[in-house]
Amino acid sequence: MLKKIREEVNQIDQELVRLLEKRYECVDEIVRIKKERHIATLDSSREQEVLKQVANLVDNKDYETSVVRTFQDIMDRSKDYQKQNK
Repeated sequence: MLKKIREEVNQIDQELVRLLEKRYECVDEIVRIKKERHIATLDSSREQEVLKQVANLVDNKDYETSVVRTFQDIMDRSKDYQKQNK
């Protein structure tokens, strides 16, 4: 039973890695467009919009705080990535 659940978690982790890589590819494109248009890299209103949307997407509200914090961490890492790759 435990082994089966861990295998499922491993599969989910693989999917998450692929999705995060795809997200970073989108971030690269956003950064490129913002540079071309001389738009500020960071947009705190967009960040709050994303976090609100994420909170609304969570079905099990017991997980809401953790999921929102996870997305905050993802966006923080994304901002770090953007700063390093200006």
